[in-house]
Amino acid sequence: MLEAEDNAQEVALRTPKQIAIARFRRNKTGVFSLGAVIFFIFLAYGAPIVTRIFGVSSTETYLTGLDQQAMPMGFGGGISWQHPFGLEPGAGRDVFAMLLYGSRISFSVAILTSVSTIGIGMLLGISAGFYRGRIDAIIGRFSDLLFAFPSFFMIIALSYPMVERVESLGIVRDNGARLTVLIIFFVFFGWPGFARLVRSQAMSLRERDFIMAAQSQGASNWRIITKEMLPNLWPTAIVFLSLSLPGYLAAEAVFSFLGVGINPPATTFGLVLSDGIKYWRSDPAYLLIPSLMLITIVLALNLFGDAVRDALDTKAE
Repeated sequence: MLEAEDNAQEVALRTPKQIAIARFRRNKTGVFSLGAVIFFIFLAYGAPIVTRIFGVSSTETYLTGLDQQAMPMGFGGGISWQHPFGLEPGAGRDVFAMLLYGSRISFSVAILTSVSTIGIGMLLGISAGFYRGRIDAIIGRFSDLLFAFPSFFMIIALSYPMVERVESLGIVRDNGARLTVLIIFFVFFGWPGFARLVRSQAMSLRERDFIMAAQSQGASNWRIITKEMLPNLWPTAIVFLSLSLPGYLAAEAVFSFLGVGINPPATTFGLVLSDGIKYWRSDPAYLLIPSLMLITIVLALNLFGDAVRDALDTKAE
C-alpha cells in the first residue's frame, strides 16, 4: 500500500516535459526512428568525413569502372566495396557520395524552411489570436488569399524570374540563388496553415484564468505573450516541426526533379532521380537505390513526428 502511494506521488511530481519524454521512450518505433534520423543527419552533414573514410568523392569521375558505352560494369550498376551504391552512368561519379552531399542540401532546405515557417506563423498567429479585431481580420484575409493560390504552379512559373532578381542583387548566385528562392516560396506559402493553428490556440489561451489573472495584475501584453502564452504553444511548434520536415524534404526533391531546384554539377535526390529515369532499363539500380534512400529518410522522419505528437498529447494515458 505504501509502495503504491510512493509511486503515485512520484508520478504526480513529474513535470510535463518528463512525462512527454517517458511516453516517447515507451514508443519503440519512435526511438528507432529517432536513431535513424540522427544517423541520416550525421551522414549528410558529415559527408566530407564519411566520403574520406570510403575513399570516394562526389565530383571525381571513376572512368575505369565504365564500359565502352559509359555504363557501370559489374553487379547493380558497379556496386563494390569501393563504391557501395555503384557509379553514375555516363559521368562515372560515385553514387554514394552524390547522395550524401545531396541529402545535406535536402536537409538544409527542410530545416531552414520549417524553422522560418514556424517563426513567421507563430508571430502572426499569436498576434491574430491575442489582439483579434482588425489585426486578426488582416492576417486572416491575407492567409485566405494565399490558400487560394495554386502554390505548386506558382512556384514553377515564378521561380526563374525570381532567381534572376535574386542574382541581380549580387548576394548569391547560381544554385545559391535557386535554393534561396525555393526556400522563400516554401515559407511564403507554408506559414498560413501553422498561423491558423496557433491563432485558434492563442484565442483559447486568452480566455484562460492565468491569462486573465496576469492582465488584472497589470502585466503588459508583451509579458503575457512571451511568459504566459509562448510556453503553452511550444509543444504545437515542436510537433509541427517534426511533421513538416519530411514534407519539405520531399518537396525539395520534387521541385529539383522538375528542374526548379538546384542544377548540376551539384546534386540532390530530385536530380539523381531525374537522371535515373533515363537509365531505368539499362541500370535500374541507379534509380532504385536513391528512391529507397529517399523513402527511408522520409518514412523515418514521419514516424519520428508521429511519436513526438503522441508524446506531447496531453489527452494520452
